[in-house]
Amino acid sequence: MATIGWYGPLIDLSEASSHCGHFVQLLALVHKTIPIQYKTSGGGKVIRTDIQVGDDTRPYFPVSIWQKHMGSMLTAGNIILLQNVKVTQFGDVVEARTVQQSSIQCLVDTYEAIHSEGTNNLMTTSHIGLATKEKLRKVIAWVLRAGPILDKHVLHKYKKNQNSANWKLPEEMQTKDCSSLLEVSNLNGSCIVSLFASIGEMFLPITTSKHLDEFEEERMFIRSRISFAYENLAEDLLCTGCQLCGAPLNSEFGSRIEQETSPLYCQKSSNRLHIVSFIYRPFLLYIWDESTCIPVVVKNKAAELLLGNMKAESVYSSYKKQACRNEGLNFYSLWLILLKALLQPGKNSPLKFKVRIDMTNNWENGRFEMMSVSLPHNVH
Repeated sequence: MATIGWYGPLIDLSEASSHCGHFVQLLALVHKTIPIQYKTSGGGKVIRTDIQVGDDTRPYFPVSIWQKHMGSMLTAGNIILLQNVKVTQFGDVVEARTVQQSSIQCLVDTYEAIHSEGTNNLMTTSHIGLATKEKLRKVIAWVLRAGPILDKHVLHKYKKNQNSANWKLPEEMQTKDCSSLLEVSNLNGSCIVSLFASIGEMFLPITTSKHLDEFEEERMFIRSRISFAYENLAEDLLCTGCQLCGAPLNSEFGSRIEQETSPLYCQKSSNRLHIVSFIYRPFLLYIWDESTCIPVVVKNKAAELLLGNMKAESVYSSYKKQACRNEGLNFYSLWLILLKALLQPGKNSPLKFKVRIDMTNNWENGRFEMMSVSLPHNVH
């Protein structure tokens, strides 16, 4: 194995905010991994794996893994050395992300090994420097001290809900209240569910036949773009389409979550004709709770509800006039503020979602479709 040089210091997670924009090395326990993926029409695949890690100075810290092979190496319970990762900040959220120079070394394979093998055995099997060994010793000691809490958090990933396999759907679609996203993901039939979850990421698949470079891949993830004033999000998230069925009717850029070509007829219109105006382009909203994360397709009408009942036509008109002196309410500025508020990882409160489940579709192609969203009431 080739030796990879260090481009920055080994730091505690609590010090990350003072290293924004720089390379660092991190040694931490992996709490959970969430792969985010989508296949484009050209056959390419964009993959990012979000992981939650912790150490003796900060129990939870987000890291984005942008290399497929690195993400596939990791499972909950690993203690890893992340080499040459870059610390970034979006708004007031600090996280780390891998780049081309990054690498990952797994120092402890399983959470159970920390308890069964003991600190001394684990230290002797790791071929690392003295400073790294000392940090590993501190992380192992922290895991042992926080054992009961971490046991519940990490091992929950491996539990499977077997109860949902026993109930049968009648011919008509049922509406079901679900207590967690894990329960939703284990459902085995098409239905409508009501659930509570937080928003993690907004993902806009780019349809193209050419190979996507790193910049275009990042462009699909909206959360990292809303902090930059020069980002023209309206150009990507809004398009010409049908107000009723939410199908985009232009093809120069954007997502085709359900189909490769625009539908000739509108399935929601009595005369089968599209009502053409600006709409929200279909996108994936990644929602999460303590159990797991799932991608939910959001189309025009549902997007309006999510974004403060602001119609795409009003937002786009305001966006085009932003260079002039605004007269009256600036919908585009309000729209950006709301987007930023929705995409604050770890800080946004759960919302109540109503989701249609279609088992004929796969996860990234519309199995879960958002029908409505609201603030929760009388939640105990």
